Amino acid sequence: MQRVVLLNNGLGAPHEYWDWVCGALPADTGYVRFNRPGYGLSTPDNRYGLERHFELLQELRDTYIGDLPVVLAGHSLGGYLVAAYASLHPDALNGVTAVVMIDATEVVSLRHARRTDVDRWSHQSMLMEQIFAGTGLSVFRPAMNVHQQYRPEINRSYTAFLATPRTWATSYREYRDAMTYPELSGLDCPLTVITAENNAGDNARHHGIQARLAVISDRSRHHFVDRSDHESLLAVQKHAEEVTELIVGEPPSEWLGESWQPTTTASRTAGDAAEREEARR
Repeated sequence: MQRVVLLNNGLGAPHEYWDWVCGALPADTGYVRFNRPGYGLSTPDNRYGLERHFELLQELRDTYIGDLPVVLAGHSLGGYLVAAYASLHPDALNGVTAVVMIDATEVVSLRHARRTDVDRWSHQSMLMEQIFAGTGLSVFRPAMNVHQQYRPEINRSYTAFLATPRTWATSYREYRDAMTYPELSGLDCPLTVITAENNAGDNARHHGIQARLAVISDRSRHHFVDRSDHESLLAVQKHAEEVTELIVGEPPSEWLGESWQPTTTASRTAGDAAEREEARR
């Protein structure tokens, strides 16, 4: 094994949702995936704040990775957490070859949503999911992985994870905690920002938020995964394989420049572009 990828989950998601990514990694690349405290079968932690996340990531590196080169990759809130660790934790960058933020949370926008309709809807949704999990109803109508696009055993494990009430209690605690996290302003290592083309809300706003994340490093790239959404980036095999190529590929070595545009592996015709623009109106 020549290198390792450390994979950090999004809000309310289990380590299993990296399954397609892990299966697509090259033979010389290992991986560490995990549930944060309070999720799944992990031991709960009553502490709050970024420092506990940093300590956990450092412990995982010390225990399972050692001196091997490591790529830090995270989806959604996990994307922010790995970048914050690399940016703010002392000596965290030793041995880190790149950071990959996959449709990552941008905490300033999250704070601005406080007490808005979006915030109230998020709170109510997580509360209702906790009730559904406690009554057993979530087994019949899972909130995530609705299309069951993983392997059967992963789908079953994912459903069981969502049916645990403390999954949703932990999610809400992390959601509120994230509103207190500092904005990321600088990252002294190669950075790849991967963005879903389609978003549940305002696509243009989402793309702009993701673009702001891409400029915190002077060695970065910004890549759109065509026809993907926030969940399908990892849940759909072909999207996850595209994400994996970016994780293990040669890291960016240059500044994006003032006139940069996000990259994509899709073949975009004029008709496709017109259809997408019409769909966004």
